[in-house]
Amino acid sequence: MYRPPVVGDIYVDIEQRKFNVAYYDGLQALLNPDSMFGSETGLHLTDDDLRSKVDSGELRPAYAIAHEGDALTEFQKKELKKRKPYITELAILVHDGYKPTVDETIDKLKQIVHDKYHIGTGKHGNSTIARWWKDYREAKFNLKKSISPRKSQPKRTSQATENYLNRFFTDTWVKGSIENVGRCYSSYSKAVLKAQTQNDAIELVSERTFRRRIEELNAFNVILNSGNYAEIKRALRTLSKKIKTTHVLERVEMDRMSLNLALIDEEGKPTGNVSIYIAIDCHSRYPLSVTFELGTSEDTEGVVRSFKRIFESTSDQLNACGIPFKIIVDNGSGYRAEQFKQITQRLGCELIKAPSNEPWRKPFVESFNNTLREEFFKGGEFKLPDGTTVIGLPGYKDKRTHKTNKPPSEVTIKKAAALTIEEFASLLHDYLVHYVNSKHTSLNNKTPQQVWNESIAKKPLIPVNKELLAAACHYAEHHPALSQRGTVQINKQVFADDRIKQSYLDAKTLDKNQDMTVTVKSDPDDGRWVTVIADFPCYDHPKVFDFVENRKLSGSELEYPVSFEELNAASGTPARRDIFSRKVATLVKQKTKPHGSGKPIKTAKKNLSMGLSTSERIKQSNQSYAFKSIKKSKKSKEDTAPSNKANTNRKVNPVRNDAQLDFWSD
Repeated sequence: MYRPPVVGDIYVDIEQRKFNVAYYDGLQALLNPDSMFGSETGLHLTDDDLRSKVDSGELRPAYAIAHEGDALTEFQKKELKKRKPYITELAILVHDGYKPTVDETIDKLKQIVHDKYHIGTGKHGNSTIARWWKDYREAKFNLKKSISPRKSQPKRTSQATENYLNRFFTDTWVKGSIENVGRCYSSYSKAVLKAQTQNDAIELVSERTFRRRIEELNAFNVILNSGNYAEIKRALRTLSKKIKTTHVLERVEMDRMSLNLALIDEEGKPTGNVSIYIAIDCHSRYPLSVTFELGTSEDTEGVVRSFKRIFESTSDQLNACGIPFKIIVDNGSGYRAEQFKQITQRLGCELIKAPSNEPWRKPFVESFNNTLREEFFKGGEFKLPDGTTVIGLPGYKDKRTHKTNKPPSEVTIKKAAALTIEEFASLLHDYLVHYVNSKHTSLNNKTPQQVWNESIAKKPLIPVNKELLAAACHYAEHHPALSQRGTVQINKQVFADDRIKQSYLDAKTLDKNQDMTVTVKSDPDDGRWVTVIADFPCYDHPKVFDFVENRKLSGSELEYPVSFEELNAASGTPARRDIFSRKVATLVKQKTKPHGSGKPIKTAKKNLSMGLSTSERIKQSNQSYAFKSIKKSKKSKEDTAPSNKANTNRKVNPVRNDAQLDFWSD
């Protein structure tokens, strides 16, 4: 039967190699090799993988194997050393005929041990020695087998039970909806019964366990929100001791910290609030990546930008970088993005997501966040241009530490802005250099730089493939049309390649009318090349074209990343000739004759039906207009006034003469 491991447990594989459980948090386990048995590589397994290996027999827990001598735990070794003088001498007395558990025999035994081994007669009680002899006899007089291992941890709940319990705490106790523990447990019991109808793996924990969890949760949350730097540091240090690592980049924790701080941009205006993205190596406490964003919430772009900095050194003074084996993040919006997950998978990094409401899952980065806030933003000593010295970064407003304190408003933060972006970046870099070269008590009074150098000397780092990194970080997706010239346009930049040009020709040859839309993936911070994916209906499977270059760049311009924003700013708007302009003296407005509609006259059919000649129809038309009365239009009072103008009454057109009629009759 599978039992969740405990730190210190031993597992044996099918080759009889032994591994010690160095870390386990319910999600994944770290099994370090026992050097005494010649193992070289460790095992990093999720809880499900460990369970499957134990069930299949690939790994066997040590408690299921009969072992002697060297297999004893530290507790058993100490207990063996303590019991051995008493059991050895008592066996001699029993051989001589003494009864082993009576007070007379045990008193005589204590005196013998005192004289021979110099152990006080009051060191152990008679009942304790009698119990030792009972265990010795039941183990068939084998002293080593008579000492059972101490239970290092009580029975643990299942993962489903643990997850449901944490979620219940988040929904009820942490939010303050129920304050009485008894009422809270009663509500929890009813909720478990309802949840078991959908998932029978959820179990009901005892009220004692429930109360203990609440005490632990409240104690840590109280410390975390107390503002007491020493207590927070001590609590996080305690948590970090439970996680064991053997080399750098084995475990890297990432997080984002939002600050009540605004900076001054190039135009002299205050920016939005500063957010800092942090990635720290847990073995050496080295900050591998520290980037900041201005006026933005947590997003994929900021997370990816922070992640990429892990693979390259920040400067000559901050030279730690490499490929991390494990990355631990919370469920923030940027870290849970599918694009970030795909990037880590392409680079072979294992991504582990810890619940957002459990910061103790990633204590190293939480500890560094508090250190950075306390020693740089709040406690740093800065000398101003006028010679005065201030404590705390100019322009920084501390976070709210009590419910009655209102957080500073956005207007207040912007009014307090006093540092330029370049000045802030320089100060932050100098602090990080100071941090990595300062001694840490948790590192046995070594600096992070020393621990990093010692680790890579023992186990050299794997070289970073920059081209693979650049291709893996193409996460922004676009859907432009592929042009006939073999180009695609992304963010005002044109990318060309003979391969996609040939792909266009091949696709059009197979089907002239098909849609030529392609999928293009890019990195906003690197406009040197993109990845083009052609998934045309005429293809059996998509074709992927890596490193399609920017048509504007060539040679040395492709050596260093340049963002799309910088490329567009550099290109600017192309210069044009001035527009020709002159003044026109006069304009002639032409009189135009309206065009006829070309539609047939309504009376045309009537005239044709009467059978009249052209001359007869003209005579009838003249007669109808000659005797038609003319209606006078209404005029205003001004028009009725006498006028000197000539008579302008409407005149009837004269009847056409006989010559005209004769013309039509002919």
